[in-house]
Amino acid sequence: MTWEKKRVLVTVKAYPQNSKKHGQVVCTVGLTDVGDWIRLYPMPMHLFSGYNKLKKYDWIEVECKKAKEKLNRKESYEIKPNSLKIVDRSLSSSSKIDWEIRDELILSHISPSREYLEDMFEEDRTSIGLIKPTELIDFYKKEDLQIYDDASTFQKTLFGSSMIPVVEEIPHIFGYKFKCSGCSDGKPHEIQCEDWELFESYRSWGLKYRDVDVLWDKLYHKFYTYMLESRDLYFYMGMFSIYPTWLIIGLYYPPKNIKSNAKKGKTLFDF
Repeated sequence: MTWEKKRVLVTVKAYPQNSKKHGQVVCTVGLTDVGDWIRLYPMPMHLFSGYNKLKKYDWIEVECKKAKEKLNRKESYEIKPNSLKIVDRSLSSSSKIDWEIRDELILSHISPSREYLEDMFEEDRTSIGLIKPTELIDFYKKEDLQIYDDASTFQKTLFGSSMIPVVEEIPHIFGYKFKCSGCSDGKPHEIQCEDWELFESYRSWGLKYRDVDVLWDKLYHKFYTYMLESRDLYFYMGMFSIYPTWLIIGLYYPPKNIKSNAKKGKTLFDF
């Protein structure tokens, strides 16, 4: 299979992981300029470090080819080393976020429910989607919190002499309890959350507050109370690479008062 060039809006950065084959890598998800979900892997950690680091909602160009993997997930692509270029940062600015344009690009790709995504996986190996909870019930942890020290170990990148911090391995202990439009039996979902912002908040706020009770209060407020009160929360969903299990791989949370032309909800009749 030959390499092909794609233009991609980066929407999700999973928390970095240590790969025996590729070193420190980040599973990255986005939307192509023709509206297809895509998973780019392995994205080396050095792309997300330093002054010109890759950010969510950057437009990039990258050479890639369909990945060979166990589950044959439809959206998985292998990237060609050193082919990535950042071509537009207008939507990744942290000083002035244009939520209306983001909404127009992102919210036209909502799936009705997790159940719908499961059906689509059986049909064509769909393994990425965006869903809207109809009821956000809780944000939870499966284990006691820990305080992680600041990263003090660095390593050279494989692509030059620059140094990047060694990623701290953090247990995947967070999740959301919620209902979506597919919960016809009334039973809610409890799904593990892999959002990088959540993991980094856990690590850095622990270092700042040095108290696990305070840390949990801060995390619970930001990722549950704040989302309920001030944000319009959506879940980026992705399938685990080894088993057909759905995870929350990222959060999309525009302010509640944003008005846009995007279609903010689809039913099964829209497909």
